[in-house]
Amino acid sequence: MADDLDDLLDEVESKFCCSTSASKQSSYVSKQMDQMCANLKDKQQSRKKELNMRMKRAEHENDDIDAMLQEILDDDDDDYQPISTHEPISAKTSTSDSCSQTMLKKCCPVFLGGSSVLHGIGTSISQRACDRLRCTSCDFSVLMFEDHEWDSSCNYLFFRNNMPDYHKLKGKLKKRKGGRAYACQCSWHSALSLSDLREQQQLKWVCGKHKA
Repeated sequence: MADDLDDLLDEVESKFCCSTSASKQSSYVSKQMDQMCANLKDKQQSRKKELNMRMKRAEHENDDIDAMLQEILDDDDDDYQPISTHEPISAKTSTSDSCSQTMLKKCCPVFLGGSSVLHGIGTSISQRACDRLRCTSCDFSVLMFEDHEWDSSCNYLFFRNNMPDYHKLKGKLKKRKGGRAYACQCSWHSALSLSDLREQQQLKWVCGKHKA
């Protein structure tokens, strides 16, 4: 467009504005031609300015788009984590050991016992007192106190109000060699020897699973 205006302006100037010897026109016509030349020059300058502004604006928008795309690419690079398809044998071994350690097992059957009875995962062969008991009634973990038993004056309200604060519970604990005192928020039991939990039907306790 700018080139077309330049060609038109050159043509007008050559015919009307710049050749005084070829034409003997009146001063009025000469003034009109001069005015036309000036208008064409103004339009040409305005068009050039407008085109320059549009080009600069387009370049600025392109720069903004490029910056946005680069920022997105940079974010993707930060989030990227390489994944190795070849795991060393030592790493596989440690992973396997970690998994085996976090496997959970339940006692079957569940045993109670005094302090002379080892605690852990109980089975029909390995008869151990469960130390992961949980009450299905009050949803409290069962606490154990070695070489102690509960006083005969214990009642439901005492455990309801004081569990699991040992400093409040110890007021009803009596020392008993070989004994083990159990309690949740709603039930309690004193054991001296190994016994099957199923024999204590008043206790709503279950094994809460052990880490194997």
